[in-house]
Amino acid sequence: MSIIEIIIGVIGAIMVATAGGFGVGHLRGTNKAEAKADQQRTEERAAATEAVAERRVETTKGARDVQQTVNHLPDDDVDRELREKFTRKT
Repeated sequence: MSIIEIIIGVIGAIMVATAGGFGVGHLRGTNKAEAKADQQRTEERAAATEAVAERRVETTKGARDVQQTVNHLPDDDVDRELREKFTRKT
């Protein structure tokens, strides 16, 4: 083997090692980005679930308050309230 072949082989090996390093770095970066995106989606789902639960609690409380109010009113007052407040708008 001549010295030129050895030098070309060393340069080729260095280039292959460099390309391999970039490839490994890219894979690590991709994995980190995917993990971060998964974590963000999980946090967003948790926040949405919490918001739905809060709305459900508020709705239940409102319905309970209305039911309690209706139970305490005489029948005539309930009929009048329904006629005044819960009519379809045309």
